Amino acid sequence: MPDYHHHHHHHHWRDKDSYAYRAGQPGPGPNFHRLRRNTRRGKIAGVCAGLADYFGWSVKWVRVLSILLTVFFFPFPIFAYVAAAIFIKPDDGPPVEYRDQEEERFWRTFSTRPKATFSELKHRFRALDARLADLERAVTSDEYGLRKAFRDLERGA
Repeated sequence: MPDYHHHHHHHHWRDKDSYAYRAGQPGPGPNFHRLRRNTRRGKIAGVCAGLADYFGWSVKWVRVLSILLTVFFFPFPIFAYVAAAIFIKPDDGPPVEYRDQEEERFWRTFSTRPKATFSELKHRFRALDARLADLERAVTSDEYGLRKAFRDLERGA
């Protein structure tokens, strides 16, 4: 899979390799946060490490939980682990790097709770829309034009 510099897609929106130009093409889009087996950090098949990466948990606690589940519910957790090892694709690429913690939180929430992410985005866009409406009102008001004329007079324009 080619490297599209997913964490820089907002800087170069005119580039032919940017997300805006690839939006209709098949592929994961800007969200590279997927459930994968982490074979680099995994002990057996990388299932626990992959789950920890996906949900943002500590690998140590996922392993402890899987051992406890195996002790109390033997053999079902073993079957579940083997099935996960077979059906969850391995993560063969480089580790996903986010710009900052807010971007990482956004994509984790988007993957695990899309309705919450949609609601958060809807509220952000409403707030931006209200700010833009206030700005438009200020710029199109007679007072703005009058103040601009006074500034121009002060500058000697």
